[in-house]
Amino acid sequence: MTARTRGASIRIFLIDGTPQGLRLIERIGWTGCCLSFSRADYDRARQRAELKRSGVYVLVGADPDGVRPTRVYVGEGEEVRVRIDSHIREKDFWSSGFVLSTKDDSLNKAHIKYLEARLIAMARTARIAALDNGTNPDALGRLSEPETADMEAYLDEALILLPLLGVTAFEIYDEPEASAVMPVTKDDQAQIAGKRYLLKTQLTEAEGYSDARGFAVLAGALARKETKVMHPGYRRIREELVAEGVLADENDQQYRLSRTFIFDSPSSAASVLSGGSKNGRTEWRDERSRTIKDNEEATAASPA
Repeated sequence: MTARTRGASIRIFLIDGTPQGLRLIERIGWTGCCLSFSRADYDRARQRAELKRSGVYVLVGADPDGVRPTRVYVGEGEEVRVRIDSHIREKDFWSSGFVLSTKDDSLNKAHIKYLEARLIAMARTARIAALDNGTNPDALGRLSEPETADMEAYLDEALILLPLLGVTAFEIYDEPEASAVMPVTKDDQAQIAGKRYLLKTQLTEAEGYSDARGFAVLAGALARKETKVMHPGYRRIREELVAEGVLADENDQQYRLSRTFIFDSPSSAASVLSGGSKNGRTEWRDERSRTIKDNEEATAASPA
């Protein structure tokens, strides 16, 4: 039977009546919950019941090294606030916190260790945010088969909530099959989302498309090894991708992208691959040689 995508109702309760304040996020029929708070509001958040329970937490802030737009840290605690108290003293980067627990405090130590390990592994695979954790904890084999299934079901629900709060670090990209890619119609106002774009410059050849999380470049792209003048942030991203083997040696003059990778913008993707500063909105072109900029302006000018 083919799986069907269903709608989902999410309840976000503004605890102090403001969207910037403490927020409690729940789903009907799910015993889990997520408390979202800013670092500035932690003194009030730590008084909440959610932080006195067992759970996992994610701390998010700007990446001080500038390699990724954000940095995240994943942790767990049998009383979450005890752990976060220590991070107030020891970790300066984070500005927002997200605590995943249950309304009935039913998560035990093995459960939260499993959830922590899974989230860290997902963040490492996704490579959307810089990960502040050191080693990946080995806790995946400590649960029975039924408990593992329960925690995977818990994660399925949690991973729907977190992106709504701006936490995308755990979204692992699955490259769509050709049949799943949105076709390009003859209409000049065809939707940009899902449209394939090509980048062809000296020793650089790549295919990608705009994604809700950034600009996705498909595995197999060729990048030039030689670098010219680059924005320091793009240079750091390039150096990290080479160090991690995401940009792997192809020959003396080129790297090959070993896996599909989501850059934060078309310009970031074009610059990193070409080894020089590029305006991605004019460098990436579709099958009709129209740039991203051309298509965006055409869309904006079309009748509502």
